[in-house]
Amino acid sequence: MKLLSITQSNTKVKKSMKYFDEYKWNAIKNANVKNPDYASLSLMPDYKICGGAKSGGCMDLCLKSSGFAKVFKSVNIARQKKTEFLLNDRIGFINQLDKELFNFNKKCIANNKTGFVRLNTISDYPFYKTGLMQKYPNLIFVDYTKIAKRLFEQLPENYHLIFSFSGRLQYSNQVKLALKTNFPISVVFKCDFPETFLGRKVIDGDKSDLNNVLQYNKIIGLKFKEIDKKDYELYKDNGFIVHENQIELYNNKFMNWHQVFNMLTK
Repeated sequence: MKLLSITQSNTKVKKSMKYFDEYKWNAIKNANVKNPDYASLSLMPDYKICGGAKSGGCMDLCLKSSGFAKVFKSVNIARQKKTEFLLNDRIGFINQLDKELFNFNKKCIANNKTGFVRLNTISDYPFYKTGLMQKYPNLIFVDYTKIAKRLFEQLPENYHLIFSFSGRLQYSNQVKLALKTNFPISVVFKCDFPETFLGRKVIDGDKSDLNNVLQYNKIIGLKFKEIDKKDYELYKDNGFIVHENQIELYNNKFMNWHQVFNMLTK
């Protein structure tokens, strides 16, 4: 079973490449980035591999139901098989992933490219604990996460995270933790992007996933991707999506706390 998808035919990947800011990467990270290539792993979202999904409310409106998965059943069937492979034979899965990363890295070096890897395309599994990222220092790994404590861990130098926002009450402590850091915070809006949110400037994050990890102390604005209308009506108010009439509410909720926190820690 092949785990990684290594292609630029995907619309989202092509867009990421088109707007990729090589100068900014090299200026900020001193990474000697050039001619990027992209590999990704798509598992089937599951509470066992998406630790923050229950409190964050993202499972109900997950991207597993969008894009090609809406049209081709085979997409989610393949994701499910990969997920079962990971859950039932973790060692075998990691060994297979290691082989594919080795080949991808070898290809990038041979073609004078910088390889970017997203192992959690629509999941939130702690692959950074497997040692694979440290094994391939030439590759740059990027992910979104709903588990704020990861932002405080000793992460591999070539691993870059973006925290994912939710306005649910039971997720508030996660957001408060993330606001203590300068990590980018992604927010799904079902309205025009505001200029600021949670006291941070909002940038258009739909242009390039690869640039988003460099947007320190900023909000990564993402447009809500339409899924099944029945599901949307059921879950539209679950906190995962920010509507225009909620922006001020969330700003007051989190900024009042954040201002007090800043005063106490000065």
